Amino acid sequence: MAPMLKFNVQVSKSELIQPQKPTPREFKYLSNIDDQKGLRNHIPFVHFYPPSLASSSKDPVVMIKQALAKALVYYYPVAGRLRCADKGKLVVDCCGEGVVFREGDANVKLAQLHQVEGGPKPPFPQWECFLVDDLWGSVLITDSPLLRMQHVTWQVTRLACGGFVLAYTFNHCICDAYGAYLFMTAVSEFCLNPTRTAPSSLPSWGRETLNPRSPPTISYPHHEYDITSSTNHDPTISYAESDFKSLAQTSLFLSQADISSLKNQISPRCPSFDAIAGCLWRVRTRTLMSPQSTTRLLFPIDTRFRSKPSLPNGYYGCAVVFPCAIAKAAELVNSPLFYASNLISQAKKSVVGEEYRASVLDFIEMNGRRGFCSEGTFVVSDMTRLRFVDMDFGWGKGVYGGPARAGTGVVPGMVTSVIAHKNEEGVEGVLVLVSLPVESLDKFHEEVRKEIDRGISSAIHISAL
Repeated sequence: MAPMLKFNVQVSKSELIQPQKPTPREFKYLSNIDDQKGLRNHIPFVHFYPPSLASSSKDPVVMIKQALAKALVYYYPVAGRLRCADKGKLVVDCCGEGVVFREGDANVKLAQLHQVEGGPKPPFPQWECFLVDDLWGSVLITDSPLLRMQHVTWQVTRLACGGFVLAYTFNHCICDAYGAYLFMTAVSEFCLNPTRTAPSSLPSWGRETLNPRSPPTISYPHHEYDITSSTNHDPTISYAESDFKSLAQTSLFLSQADISSLKNQISPRCPSFDAIAGCLWRVRTRTLMSPQSTTRLLFPIDTRFRSKPSLPNGYYGCAVVFPCAIAKAAELVNSPLFYASNLISQAKKSVVGEEYRASVLDFIEMNGRRGFCSEGTFVVSDMTRLRFVDMDFGWGKGVYGGPARAGTGVVPGMVTSVIAHKNEEGVEGVLVLVSLPVESLDKFHEEVRKEIDRGISSAIHISAL
């Protein structure tokens, strides 16, 4: 175990970065997917960049502030505020008030973070210093900035290192992870070419495509929104910030060999996500739940490219639906991994057609903006195709880019993210971000290793026949 790394960060007072040019003053409609209670939270991201000789004379704070102001001209709703409208629905007030921005200086070098176990990846030492405005749960959703951004340089007086950290949170009501990726791509393009007049991909609001039908028609069961007697709660008020911070953050790296080991227990043609999510679902259930309980796995699926009517190019709002796989805890953990992966596969098939997203929109229209079912529920978000780490703000590619922590939803410990990652030895794989009770951490890691070793033993047995 590496020693705890301690350092200081001097953070400036916050300022507001507004669009560089005047933007329309209007109210924007949010879809039923955008403003459902289960997405009324903030998603934190972070990027770590090493020193760059090509940019040694440049200030990343100045460059990114200027680029952000330019990007906000095109993504001007991001500079607005959420407001409450009729019947509890949220709308975006495109008032141009701006994005909260801070700059900071840390007396630590990026090389020192490499001395921490596993290098610069979640969980980060003193994360609260890198993003002072990181918000847990769904507090301050309305009337607060939709995007919070802060920059912390990794150098003392900008001499020893020259690298930097970029951290920010998006309000989930304004975008999903893909939407955040589109916005940050625009910011990076303006950093790389300050004379650029527009981003390469123009954004589209496009929420009118996601209007409910008239009359609304529910075509599928939507167990992701089940209300149970023991968890009939309002997710906007049930959990305090202390509930989130009582959980421990951890991450685990799965190499391509580890993933192959999991797939060996199912089928070589099994999608990697099904094998990974099935493993995590079984392990979390075995670690935290009683055998008599019912467990649910939710996994967001992006409908931009799979549902009709098609969403316009550059759509950056929430386009994800959450198919749900259900199992009895005892059956899930006592059956082979194939059982879990098959449940995931079956849940995926329900989203293949054009009807599922429309059914979700109509379900919310008819039943109100309830939260996701939280009883025994585990959410695994596949972000492996979003290469935040490759974003270049003038310093080249980062050494880490992606979610800053697990548990971004309104229910503590419910959400896990899976991202593409290369470890310190240069091995490709995925990084899984998890939040759990501290007393469960060791068991969780041990159980994941058992799942992987089971596949290795199976492969050895087959090769010996």
